[in-house]
Amino acid sequence: RGLRVLFDSAYQGFASGDPERDAAAVRLFVSRGHRILLAQSFAKNMGLYGERVGALSVVCDHEAEAKAVESQLKLVIRPMYSSPPLHGARIVAKVL
Repeated sequence: RGLRVLFDSAYQGFASGDPERDAAAVRLFVSRGHRILLAQSFAKNMGLYGERVGALSVVCDHEAEAKAVESQLKLVIRPMYSSPPLHGARIVAKVL
């Protein structure tokens, strides 16, 4: 039917205490061939409030679809910010 599942993972790691374990549902859906959207915020679980630290991942069927999705996402995010701060993202990358 062309539907996609949106996972909002703002507190990954808080449910079980293990970020890998908390990702089980997402991995299950992807392994079964579902095309999903995954919103992740690292601001809350890393104490980086107001730092805009997060990601939106989109699972696509093929490269052409991925390019089309990327093009649409760029249109949406461009007016919101042009160059977000990097320090929060760098802290998360170091921790992970």
